[in-house]
Amino acid sequence: MNDSDIVNIIKDIEKQHNAYKDGGRSFIQHLSKKIQNTVDEDKVFIFDFFLDEIEKNNNGLSSIALQTIIELKQIELAPEIERIFIKNKNVKDEKWSYAIIETLLKLNYATPIYYDFITHYLKDNPGKGFFLLVQYCNLDPDKGVPLLSDFYSEFFQGDSQMRRFLESRIGFLVDYFMENKQLDLGKLYKSVIAKNRMAGQGLRSTLLNYFNSSLADKYPKDLVEKACDSL
Repeated sequence: MNDSDIVNIIKDIEKQHNAYKDGGRSFIQHLSKKIQNTVDEDKVFIFDFFLDEIEKNNNGLSSIALQTIIELKQIELAPEIERIFIKNKNVKDEKWSYAIIETLLKLNYATPIYYDFITHYLKDNPGKGFFLLVQYCNLDPDKGVPLLSDFYSEFFQGDSQMRRFLESRIGFLVDYFMENKQLDLGKLYKSVIAKNRMAGQGLRSTLLNYFNSSLADKYPKDLVEKACDSL
């Protein structure tokens, strides 16, 4: 198997899913299943090709490579992806760097590179940075949650556009906190209200409204009750 073979396989599968309106989700799942059913020798070629695309993007498939690696949970590739990031971060654009960091977070790969990138990103683009920050909390609560507390203390007040954005994304926060036993919404709320009473009260109200809606039906009832009691 060579690069042309891999590109042709990807393009063929992509064409089959052009009519799907799911943001490419079914395409990535189909491609991942195809790779899973490939012999080990060819998998090596494919993953080497993906790593090369992530760094050089010669075929415009860098994003597809990252999404497929996440879908296949290929944490074994994370150290090499980290190496590529460190080598190229000063010459690549912000979009590329964000995609790399998000991929490593989704792979649950522990590395010290997150903190500086996320704190810097939060200053320039707090909206997109929020998603990285919540995922960082999931991986490293000791460092992530204090940053998240500061973030909500600063932005979750008044009637700002940023507050409305965070209210609309409360489900993203709750998903991660409900799934990780090391994360505690009650402790987050108490930390925020200690720094900014208005922001803390707003966060509490938004969380309770979410838990009292049908959106929270997907969580076990006992976990919902425990979370509400902690607020």
